[in-house]
Amino acid sequence: MAQKKNQTLRCLIALPPRGDCESRMEESWRLPIEEGIDFEGQHFDAPEGGAACATAQWLEPSLLSVSISVSAKVTAPCARCLKETPLEISDVLMYLYYSRGLELGRDTELASDDGFMPVEVDYLDRVLDVGPQVEESLLLLLPTKVLCREDCAGLCPHCGADLNEGRCSCVGGEGDPRLEALRFFSPDEKA
Repeated sequence: MAQKKNQTLRCLIALPPRGDCESRMEESWRLPIEEGIDFEGQHFDAPEGGAACATAQWLEPSLLSVSISVSAKVTAPCARCLKETPLEISDVLMYLYYSRGLELGRDTELASDDGFMPVEVDYLDRVLDVGPQVEESLLLLLPTKVLCREDCAGLCPHCGADLNEGRCSCVGGEGDPRLEALRFFSPDEKA
């Protein structure tokens, strides 16, 4: 995210009493991402910021389940035509927190393919900072390639005209000289 280096988001949530598997604690935050998010070489503007909500519940005395809901309205340039494209991102991700050095039972395995992502922490006390996982959740929801629409025609490689608005005045048919040998090939011909 476009924050100062080594500055992570802090999102503190109070935990239910240890071992109380019936109680849940919930906390909400406004995400200060107005400066935008830089991810995978792309900049996402988020002028309205974002929102996150977390719910914590003990599964066992040493295993804490936290569901994190993240939502934001962002804009980014289309990868083909560069038009600013609005996106709404929103989803819930599940995390399972456990203390470092936890002796797991013979039948207990922590794997992310079970629908949650395991997170090892030094200790679980009365308050937990889920900020790194909120950031991670937000980044996991961002697309790696933004398209204004699925059939976006992009820009003309010669004049830069937006081909979604119609054909440009460039003379077509020149093609890539490296593919000249394929010019007279017909896809209907059988080998």
